[in-house]
Amino acid sequence: MRVIFYIFFPVAILLFSCSGKKDNRVITFRLTKSDYTEKISVQGTVQAVVNFPVIPPNPMFYQMTVLRLAEDGAFVKKGDTICVLTVPEVESMYLEANTSVETLEAGLKRTEADNRLNIALLEAQLATCEAQLKISSLDTLKMKFASEVERRLLELEMKKSLIEKQKTEKKLVSTKLIGETDIRQIKARIAQEKSKAQTMADQINSLTIIAQRDGLVTRAESSKVYFFTSSGMGAFGGPVKEGSVMFPGRPVLQFPDLSLMEVSAEVAEADFKTIEKGQKVNIVVDAAKRLITTGIVNRKSLMGHTAEKYSDSKVKFYEVIIDVDSCHSKMKPGLSAGCEIILSEARDTIFIPTQAIFERDSAKVVYVMEKENFSQVKVGTGSSGSSYTLITYGLKGDEVIALSEPPNSLIANGKQVKVKSGSIKLHNPK
Repeated sequence: MRVIFYIFFPVAILLFSCSGKKDNRVITFRLTKSDYTEKISVQGTVQAVVNFPVIPPNPMFYQMTVLRLAEDGAFVKKGDTICVLTVPEVESMYLEANTSVETLEAGLKRTEADNRLNIALLEAQLATCEAQLKISSLDTLKMKFASEVERRLLELEMKKSLIEKQKTEKKLVSTKLIGETDIRQIKARIAQEKSKAQTMADQINSLTIIAQRDGLVTRAESSKVYFFTSSGMGAFGGPVKEGSVMFPGRPVLQFPDLSLMEVSAEVAEADFKTIEKGQKVNIVVDAAKRLITTGIVNRKSLMGHTAEKYSDSKVKFYEVIIDVDSCHSKMKPGLSAGCEIILSEARDTIFIPTQAIFERDSAKVVYVMEKENFSQVKVGTGSSGSSYTLITYGLKGDEVIALSEPPNSLIANGKQVKVKSGSIKLHNPK
């Protein structure tokens, strides 16, 4: 909305002249020098220039869902839980890893038991072979009195017992080796699954974010995504909240630096074109007990969008960033701020209603009242508002001018008609 400051214009008035039966009326206006200010009033939101983001860990490139989040504008202390996120995929992998560990540990116990049983059986078999070998060695005493055939049989029995013993010893060694290898492999898999489970546990624990400092915390803005509709360009996004889906590297919260603040304002396309960097701004923050301060326009966004509340409109809005000159402790991020952007201003100058300017022979003229009639005065014009125009030359500022074109009978060098004058005076309120 475009407004002009310091202009008080009680509704209109008069002027009139009469001569005989013919009624000649001219509404006049008495000039006076005053301060001229043209401004645009817009609404904005206070935000910090510098923010220290709270970024969740990278959970193996999975999306995260916000379960719990600190209130926007809350004051937190170091060690407080400020955000809890969840990643179903990570939790599922954690459960799978734990199940795998339990299964492998059960298999390890079974393998160790089977290995002990096999070793015990082989050791018993070896002991039997050794006993048989000793028995066979005792039978060698009979060889002195045995026949050749019996002696031959006894020798074969001893060799057989010796071979059985050696065979059992080798089998026992290989069984122990195979059993130890199987056990090592299972233990290695258990360690691997436990490491995986611990990694998942660390990921899950890291999704509970703890404040690393004392201070005011605000919810971060999710990235705006612009899209086109039949009615124009729209956008979605906004403050992160419970249920929001987050991507790796995106902040969920931020600690604002309250020593340097700015205002983000949405400006309609028509007014946006008149805004320039460096223009002065008057700022009022009603929620902070009507705090009043000043600022300057820092930058303008080059990308327009359709405001969400005007989604059916084709009017585009653009973001304008305003730097706040001085910050007050009551000025908190997220508060609404009324901003008056000063487009142009002039001190102790002349500005007149635009309707009092007329085109004559390619020149701009104003009808100035002189005694009982009017004369044409050529003027130069400067900035022009919705209803007023600055005069750069041609007038002194104490004249009475016509707001409508006088009849020829009242113009100098024409018919002289007696005129009763009246005027409206501009005021510069103090």
